[in-house]
Amino acid sequence: MPTATSPSLTEDQIDDLLYLARVGETTELITSIDLLAKTLSTTSSTILTSAIDPDNSNGLLHMASANGHTGTLKSLLALSAPISPTSPNGTSTTSLNLNLQNASGNAPLHWASLNGHLEAVKLLVAAGADVEVMNHAGRKAADEAENGEKVEVVEWLIAQKRGEGSGGDTDEKEGGVDADEKEGGVGDGEGLREMEQAMGDAEIGKS
Repeated sequence: MPTATSPSLTEDQIDDLLYLARVGETTELITSIDLLAKTLSTTSSTILTSAIDPDNSNGLLHMASANGHTGTLKSLLALSAPISPTSPNGTSTTSLNLNLQNASGNAPLHWASLNGHLEAVKLLVAAGADVEVMNHAGRKAADEAENGEKVEVVEWLIAQKRGEGSGGDTDEKEGGVDADEKEGGVGDGEGLREMEQAMGDAEIGKS
């Protein structure tokens, strides 16, 4: 019988959750997570941490972060049961692994940064994501933002490293990758593979 620490998700169930996170269908995603939790007699937060692609190790946060779905990110973070009120650096923490690295070593913050989704970057860092995590190409989130020419993200991440505050909204209409782009974007499977290639090859400057 599935427990709170060992749910049994099928590949199709994982694919469905990843898809909903990728396209930003927040309401349907949360409903599906809750339903699976009841069906498998486990918790919603456990479903969150178990929905990881067995082939590339991408999680729900990777999908939402790559496409800048801040509403989805907020809901996932809120649904995740807190481990403690705050982390050592004063930020909140959750049961989700905010620094989960996929097969190329990329954490959700790498993808949000590469695509210039500043508000998603802010949410992840506020929740406790580590800006110092390096992927298999030896690059941090700020490095990927620089490679993607996302100046606002680079400046904000550098400010965080220096311990400086940075507020204000950012316009993500240009420079980012929308979930509903048909070709070449993070929104489709091929786009994800192309981005992984770009981020995993140290000689490629931009995706």
